[in-house]
Amino acid sequence: MTIWQFGSRRMINALFLSALLPLAAANAAPATDTFWGHRIGLQVDVAYGENAAQVFDLYLYGQRTGEPDDFAPRSDSRPTLVWIHGGGWIVGDKAAEIPRLLAYLDRGWNVVNVNYRQGPGTAPQAVDDVMCAYQRVIEILEAADMPTDQVVVSGASAGGHLALLVGMLNSDGDHPCKTASPPKAVVNWFGITDIEAVHEFLDGTQPERNYAALWIGSADKIAEISSIYSPLFLVAENTPPIFTVHGDVDTVVPYEQASALHESLSTTNRLITIEDGNHGGFSDAQYQDAFQAVFQFIDDL
Repeated sequence: MTIWQFGSRRMINALFLSALLPLAAANAAPATDTFWGHRIGLQVDVAYGENAAQVFDLYLYGQRTGEPDDFAPRSDSRPTLVWIHGGGWIVGDKAAEIPRLLAYLDRGWNVVNVNYRQGPGTAPQAVDDVMCAYQRVIEILEAADMPTDQVVVSGASAGGHLALLVGMLNSDGDHPCKTASPPKAVVNWFGITDIEAVHEFLDGTQPERNYAALWIGSADKIAEISSIYSPLFLVAENTPPIFTVHGDVDTVVPYEQASALHESLSTTNRLITIEDGNHGGFSDAQYQDAFQAVFQFIDDL
């Protein structure tokens, strides 16, 4: 029997209040009628590997049924977001990411909130983990007769980097967890696209915060890791549609990381430049405009 959790009172209040957030006011109509938190079933720490960090939280739309199983997921053609947190591949946790999910839940999306192995000297474990997490998501959707062609992968900063890799490696790459169902699109919030270039930038500007060097662990491995796991070097003719949001005064992930990627893309893509935006520090209006553009981009695919 599947045990569905509906979270703490704080989480339920947050989900309910998301109906009031202006982030949800995108151009296209929501996928469902008025949002209510009781329509969400939550499974916490669904394992996709043996390590304690290899888990995700699964938010599925459905109906509360009471006894005996409490909740029944729906198997309609609802889109699914796979969200990957940032933190320079060193720190971070899915528990802090709930506010980033609300705009999607409010529009009727299923959501998967992913954790992965992280920390100094752990490269490239995070890449392997998000690939295998995505594979597990596809398996769950298939088993529930839910569509696997409506999955969007997204993340911020290092999470944006990992989201890009999930899209690219599932489309044209080679990985043990590669699936036959690449993402419909990738939404990249100020993610790293050239690891070695970020390392060199940080080494010259703030070496004490060089997360790329910390993640890789050895200076001798930086060029190799970058050549294999930088999205900029994985662009292909079947790269999925990519939408990027990036501030032009970002000192953690330079704006050139975004512009270089989009200049290299021949597939459907869009880059939104946030004027005077730093690393995620945007105004309310800038965030609202960005989310509206994100949903319009996906709706137009």
